[in-house]
Amino acid sequence: MPLITDYHEVKDTYQEAAELGVALPVFCTEDRETLEAILASASEFGKEIAVEDLPIIPAWTSRYPARGQMTLVTACGDPRVGHELMFSDLRVLAGEGSPYRKLRVLPHLDHAFPWLDGDILDQFADRFASVMFDASEKPLEENIRLTAQYVEKVRGRVVVEGAVDEILEASGREAKNEPTSAAQARHFLDETGVDILVPNVGTEHRATAGQVLYRSDRAREISAAVGKVLCLHGTSSVKPEDLPKLPQDGFVKVNIYTTLAIKGGHALARQVLDNLGNVFSEDQLKELVEGGVLAARVLSQGYGRTKWPIKPKLEYLANPLRRNAWFAAVRERCKEFLRVFNYGRYGK
Repeated sequence: MPLITDYHEVKDTYQEAAELGVALPVFCTEDRETLEAILASASEFGKEIAVEDLPIIPAWTSRYPARGQMTLVTACGDPRVGHELMFSDLRVLAGEGSPYRKLRVLPHLDHAFPWLDGDILDQFADRFASVMFDASEKPLEENIRLTAQYVEKVRGRVVVEGAVDEILEASGREAKNEPTSAAQARHFLDETGVDILVPNVGTEHRATAGQVLYRSDRAREISAAVGKVLCLHGTSSVKPEDLPKLPQDGFVKVNIYTTLAIKGGHALARQVLDNLGNVFSEDQLKELVEGGVLAARVLSQGYGRTKWPIKPKLEYLANPLRRNAWFAAVRERCKEFLRVFNYGRYGK
């Protein structure tokens, strides 16, 4: 199935999710392994519930200062090259002959600051299903003015998400903003005309759940005022027991990234650690043991997955094994969110 970028089709997909009580997870990526894992999670979950065309939203940032994902796709760091590569991969992965071809894939541009990503917001808008026009660093009325101008420019071409006020990084370097009020949310929606609204309900980016408090009560107040058009950012700081509340609290879209990188990174590290005897020579391992970096057991035949004799072996040095470790861990983590956010309802 071609990528879903038609404005009305995208709006219908969100409306369908809202009516089913589904929150659509927006999985961010900065590499091909994660991109395919996102699609694979929906494909495998769809087989479980006998639905081939589940919607799935892969997303990425461009020059976002906190994590400019399209600057990380290539060693050259050119974000426009990163965008082109992502769309190229998506066209193939969602195209004819691909095992993911029947999914409804809705690519999303996240955290696009107009003063940093104006070229992407203007020139790539028609290639995305939705974009987050992020002017939340500005005072509220300036944020509203800038966002409204962009909505008018792309009206009917791409679904636009806007943030009422800034969701701070969990760095502790400055005071936390007050949560968005229902009145602020209504005012922002009326004045800008955005399709999706990001309120501040206590979450922060890259925070641990023990540092912040997700305000379910405030989310419900806002949803009652504006409808089920909310998007949550800072999902990593939401306690696991609060995640199932998000669809009923009015969130139709939930952004997720940090936990994917953690799960993938851990799986990758374990894959390497288990295969030290297949990656290094015996002399190299002895040097690491003598230097106190590793324990002597890495030199034994019973260590990890070492295939005797200890020496570098091509299949353990090349990328596929590391790719597969990352891919599998991220795919399973994505599937966990599909379950939590009620994707099973597509099968009823």
